[in-house]
Amino acid sequence: MPEVLDKEAMEFLTRLLGGTASALEQLVFAWYYQTYPAARTQFPFTRPLEQLPLWNDIIVGGISVGEALLGLGIEEDPLKLGFDLKTKEFAKGLRKFGEGGILYSVPMLTKQTIVKNVPPKPAPAPGARRQPPGAGKPAQGRVIKL
Repeated sequence: MPEVLDKEAMEFLTRLLGGTASALEQLVFAWYYQTYPAARTQFPFTRPLEQLPLWNDIIVGGISVGEALLGLGIEEDPLKLGFDLKTKEFAKGLRKFGEGGILYSVPMLTKQTIVKNVPPKPAPAPGARRQPPGAGKPAQGRVIKL
């Protein structure tokens, strides 16, 4: 094992930690939802619209986006904002951390939205035979026996 991790490994670990932090935030919200049933009708566990995920899921994604945008804003020009050049490295790490959180939260929000809006297909009855794709439709074209 090398004594010093290379740049790509550090970026990967930073993104991994960002995704893990978002997953832990989601876990805390889920724990609170399960532990306190009376809170299920209050703010973080309500929906902005019926088709959207719960607010707590949106908050987890928003924190990650905020981290990434804050890091990006400071990284662009730290001297203009009154920071020194060492802050630029911190901002780059913050951006990577936020990107890791986004890589967790965007698929989670997409899954929540799809599950809420797309009805499942009905399961076939047990023992029922599957119909071929063209069954029950009139034949098209000409069939010639050789």
